[in-house]
Amino acid sequence: MNDASGSDCCQLLGLYDSPFTRRVAITLTLYGMPFEHLSLSVFRQMDAMRPVNPLFKVPMLTLPDGEKLYESAHLLDYLDELAADRGLEPLTPRAGPARRRVLQTVALAIVATEKAVAIEYERKRPLERQWPDWTSRLRGQMRQALAMLEEQLATVARNAGGASASDHFLVGGRLTQADISAAVGIGFVRYVLPHEWPADDYPALAALAARLEASDAFRAVPIDQ
Repeated sequence: MNDASGSDCCQLLGLYDSPFTRRVAITLTLYGMPFEHLSLSVFRQMDAMRPVNPLFKVPMLTLPDGEKLYESAHLLDYLDELAADRGLEPLTPRAGPARRRVLQTVALAIVATEKAVAIEYERKRPLERQWPDWTSRLRGQMRQALAMLEEQLATVARNAGGASASDHFLVGGRLTQADISAAVGIGFVRYVLPHEWPADDYPALAALAARLEASDAFRAVPIDQ
């Protein structure tokens, strides 16, 4: 569904090495919603980015009527609304306890992802300006969030009567935005900060991420584009 064009097509701005852009692109793909991908970097292509998005913030989704939406959580909520209107089951339930469970799990995934992004930004600072204690704090927060996700997935597997979590999802027994956001965050860590990903500590999450990365929707949105 990537790189479509037409008057009824959305345009998604941002590189897929941004976990926030990538989770929106994967969601669009899963919903079968065609979109044009405008692959611009907020750092390396500022001159090209400026007339399109002077905020230099991605992802940005431009709707067919020209309206521009920012913040991946807002974009995902909009796509869930469209999906429900089209008779599809939203990746985040629209109301009730099920919605809260998915959103809470997404929040854990985003904590891990945001801390990983912050570690990468700190790593890019001049060496004499880097703050090891701050990086250590970020790493601790990232790993705590991952540990909580790991325990949640392992608990799902135990409650289902199986020893392995490899065939399970984080919430509700089906693929939700919680799984997508967790897998995309893990993909970012493994791609950008591979030394920060101790896979042996999170076997259930590693299995979930591997399963999703092998799926058609994830393969259609490679992190290196």
